[in-house]
Amino acid sequence: MAPEGKRRWEGNGRSEPYSKKPARFAGSGSSKPAAPVVRNQYTSMFEGFRDHMDAHHDRRERVVKASRDITALSKKVIFALQRVRRIHPELPRDVESEIKTRLTEVSRLLAGISPEMQGINRGRYGRILFGMEELMEALTFLHYLKYQTLLSPEDGRAQVEAMCRSVETKVEDKPEEKADAEHKPAETEPTDAAEAAETAEAAEATKVVDEKEKPAVAPDDNDYIMGVFDLSGEMMRFATTSAALRGELAGGSEEDATKSRTIVGDMQELDSFFQMLPQRYDKSWKIKINTLQTSVKKVERLGYDLRVRGSERPKGWVPDAPDADQAPSP
Repeated sequence: MAPEGKRRWEGNGRSEPYSKKPARFAGSGSSKPAAPVVRNQYTSMFEGFRDHMDAHHDRRERVVKASRDITALSKKVIFALQRVRRIHPELPRDVESEIKTRLTEVSRLLAGISPEMQGINRGRYGRILFGMEELMEALTFLHYLKYQTLLSPEDGRAQVEAMCRSVETKVEDKPEEKADAEHKPAETEPTDAAEAAETAEAAEATKVVDEKEKPAVAPDDNDYIMGVFDLSGEMMRFATTSAALRGELAGGSEEDATKSRTIVGDMQELDSFFQMLPQRYDKSWKIKINTLQTSVKKVERLGYDLRVRGSERPKGWVPDAPDADQAPSP
């Protein structure tokens, strides 16, 4: 007897387990035929848009990858330059060799993306070519350690363009030229061995592009300015390391001490140049200018400490070594 208010079940339960209907797979005879592709007068236009966007994303990916590698190699160049202890036109051999190797790899990467960065694409992909800023920092730091001067924008642009064109770019023969060479009858009379070898090498070798015709990518004004901003941090590290190891500030020629210029004056002059520039109010500019001023203050403090402490002790002074029988003070 079912309780009051409850409905009593009088039916029979399902004797067979519940099962779904079999699904219909594509390709079976009962499936519907695929809808025909509709083409109209706008189809080719949108296919062109699709191809353009695919080429844009592929080109952008290549530029980003190359920029990452250029950034890493430029940082390695800066790390190698931090092993230098004085400003001199001739760098140590190991440092010079490593820098040459790194810059050769950078040249190869720049030559690879130079055709992608011509015309309007230079501005289109300029923001993602962040490796150019790091490269300018490395080149300006290298120039400063050699000549104690700031690399000008024109010289920096010329160096980067020369790096792009230093890689030999070879172009294969055109298809029509290959066809003409294949159908050309062979010479019956043999020539000299030297001439035959030169002819064979010229036929098999590819043509080297003229340097003036090679595409090149150059840093713009923003790349140069941001690279010089970062240069101040490397100058501060170089000044600290050289002062700790040599006991004096890095400077120019040691023959005439009255005309020598120290790195403190160079950084103060660099700071004054940036103060005279038209100021920007974006976040990156404010961060860079604050970092520059902080680096200048650190180097100034370093120079003050060396001057004050150096006047208290004679040049070449070192602490006396304790005697063997004397116990060290607690």
